[in-house]
Amino acid sequence: MCWLRIYFLCLVVTFCILFGVSHSTSDSICVLSDAPQQCGAFCLAALHPLYDQYSKSRQQEHSQEAMVKMIEDFRTEQKKIVNSEEAILKIIADSRAEQKELVNDSQEAMVKIIAESQAEQKEAMVKMIEDFRTEQKELLNHYYLDVRELLNELAANLTSTARRDESTLQSMPVTVPPGFQKIGSKYFLIEDNEWKTWTGAEETCREKGSHLATFRNEDEFEAVARRVHNETIFWLGYRRNSKGEMVRAAGKEESFMMRRLGELNQNGYNENVILYNLSIYYTNYKFALPFICQLDTVQER
Repeated sequence: MCWLRIYFLCLVVTFCILFGVSHSTSDSICVLSDAPQQCGAFCLAALHPLYDQYSKSRQQEHSQEAMVKMIEDFRTEQKKIVNSEEAILKIIADSRAEQKELVNDSQEAMVKIIAESQAEQKEAMVKMIEDFRTEQKELLNHYYLDVRELLNELAANLTSTARRDESTLQSMPVTVPPGFQKIGSKYFLIEDNEWKTWTGAEETCREKGSHLATFRNEDEFEAVARRVHNETIFWLGYRRNSKGEMVRAAGKEESFMMRRLGELNQNGYNENVILYNLSIYYTNYKFALPFICQLDTVQER
């Protein structure tokens, strides 16, 4: 549209110039006194806005071109940045891959070192245990030999001491209470003239420095049993306590008679033990019977 206006104005200016020139040479219909100058000034005045607009348009075009160029340059820079980022990402990925390989290699090497160290430690520990066991075995062998020698010496000393003490005791005079007689290695009183209940018999024996008879072994029992009348019943030093246990009058020491009593078929109400016809029996007698006292120690004179 702008170019059409410029073209039209140029036609008008040309027309005016032509008619202005003809008016100076001959009669003319042009109303302008100085057509060339006036038309030129008019054309310049008319073309000035168009020129300004054209200049602005050119400036805008230059600005747009500069903007387009700047955008292209910006895009180029952005592309370079993107390419740089891709390169950086590639470098990072490569670095991570290298680090991963290094870590894997380090882990494998560490696992191998640990396995070798554990194997060495295991071998050293096994060897140390074997050496320790060997040393302990040798020490135990020496210890057993030393203990055996000491026991042999102690047994020999005890044997000689026992023989010496026995000979000394046999040579020493002793005081035996009246009525007691030596049967085996101990002294017993077979009392068949004075009858007592079990409690009374135990008190009488204690007054004499003894207690109701309890036997150490079968030989001692049979030796005493043969000295009594077969048809006579004698109290012995065993009875049932408050817990229902059969105990000795002299204490709770174990003896062969306690085991023998345990083998008898006993009833729970039987409290005491008697000797009759070379055998022992449980009984719950409450009346008086003969009894046998036992003297464990005698006094030297």
